[in-house]
Amino acid sequence: MLNNHPVNLVGVLVPGFVAVICLSGAMAKTQTEKSSTTAGDLFVKIRKLDQEFFEAYNKCDLKKMESLFTDDIEFYHEKHGLVRSRTTVMEAISKGLCGDAKNKVRRELVEETLSVYTINDYGALETGEHRFYLTNPGLPEKLDGVGHFSNVWQLKDGEWKISRVLSYGFRSK
Repeated sequence: MLNNHPVNLVGVLVPGFVAVICLSGAMAKTQTEKSSTTAGDLFVKIRKLDQEFFEAYNKCDLKKMESLFTDDIEFYHEKHGLVRSRTTVMEAISKGLCGDAKNKVRRELVEETLSVYTINDYGALETGEHRFYLTNPGLPEKLDGVGHFSNVWQLKDGEWKISRVLSYGFRSK
């Protein structure tokens, strides 16, 4: 009772409740559509960055690779363990991958395995598989193996950089 008059709460609350439910559904649909667009844009952006990084990797463009790592990069490799800091990772790459002109490796993304996930308030997670080919001078290129990778990309001050790398599950052909 309100002011000594009976009130039909069903008549008052149900239409309001239905309106809230309908509005919530519309908002959820809009957010889902927005997320899908954002996710698609993010996939394209990270795919482009992956191409940039591995083009530099394949050419041993150390300066370009270094520019795409955060200072506090952590690289987890199933065979070589953990390497920390941009300086240490770059030393390992310059001495290993890029240290012997007679023993080069080319990386190729297995396109259909690439996935990109948003990490709110940080950046993105990129996962997939890639193939590695031995490209020794004077010899035909040879598939060395396939492995899994996960890269965490940090978006900071408008720049995307790799902050964490996991390299695992390497197998011959």
